[in-house]
Amino acid sequence: MPISIVLSGLILTVQALSGNGLAGAAWFSVVNAINAARLALARHQLKEPGVQDDLTRVWLRLRWFGRLALLAGFTWSFLAVLTAGYTTSQASLHLIILAGISAGAVTYGSSYAAAAIYFITPPLLIAAACLLTKGTLENYILAFAVLLFEGGLARASFVGQARFRDASRLRHQAERLAAEMERNSREDHLTALLNRRGLEHAIDQFENTDGPFVAMLIDLDGFKSVNDTYGHRTGDELLARIARRIEEEAPEGSTLARIGGDEFVLVFSSLRNSPSPSNLASNLISKLARPYPGVASVRIGASIGIYSAKNPGLTEMLLRADIALYTAKRRGRNEFCLSMPSSTGNCNAASPSNAIFIRR
Repeated sequence: MPISIVLSGLILTVQALSGNGLAGAAWFSVVNAINAARLALARHQLKEPGVQDDLTRVWLRLRWFGRLALLAGFTWSFLAVLTAGYTTSQASLHLIILAGISAGAVTYGSSYAAAAIYFITPPLLIAAACLLTKGTLENYILAFAVLLFEGGLARASFVGQARFRDASRLRHQAERLAAEMERNSREDHLTALLNRRGLEHAIDQFENTDGPFVAMLIDLDGFKSVNDTYGHRTGDELLARIARRIEEEAPEGSTLARIGGDEFVLVFSSLRNSPSPSNLASNLISKLARPYPGVASVRIGASIGIYSAKNPGLTEMLLRADIALYTAKRRGRNEFCLSMPSSTGNCNAASPSNAIFIRR
């Protein structure tokens, strides 16, 4: 567009100096009115949400770009009128400018060849026709050169479009691959849960969430014997089933991850409508201890370490939950321990039902 404005401005200047300024001004106004319409359409395309993903709407917009390009091409064809069929003394300058604007259209319109071809074809064909009508050998040769130039530009348009599409396809493939690799780097493929890296990223999103926050470190009891007795395939299937059971009990908006062979972490914001950590731990232990139909007749238990804090710091939460888990495991299978920060700094223990409360 800027090149078109500059070159059309040069033609306007030449026409004004040759005494044909009124016709040049009218032509200049029409050319740049069409340029303004093309620019407005492009801006609207970029601003309107969802257009890029709707192929039907994209093709509709491209057709409008093509129509405006064709209209601009016919407008530039009026150079033949301004130069009386390219017979005036300024005709050679007009032809040079026409060649420049045609080459520029192909260079900057490589993403959609039709628009460039629509633009360059009318003025170049009319220019060649005007040269042929002069009847001299030099003009025949020049007309042939114009036609050859037009054919070369048309071919360049299609080549540029093909390369643009290849480059766009490769770029989108690279973006999808990068996104997939990023997603895979945060996901545990066996259970489709987050892994430790994914958990770290999810915890970072909790910064604007109201606390306190609860981290539950769930370690399976007796799982190693499943792998030793029935093989890793059965163990993998069992882990996937266990993950689904934990998901069923997890509070809404919680984050669940598998961070080790048989260790799971459940993190959630402990609001008023959230279940208490003790009740949730009891329900999880009870649910995980039930039989697993279709899987080898094994009995799995779970020990749970729980830590509650005002701020979501993953390292501290896992460390404190791990200490609570170690305390729970010392009591045997299917136990849980709740560790809570205390202003006193003392460590007292109590055990209502199967719960141990540790205050520091």
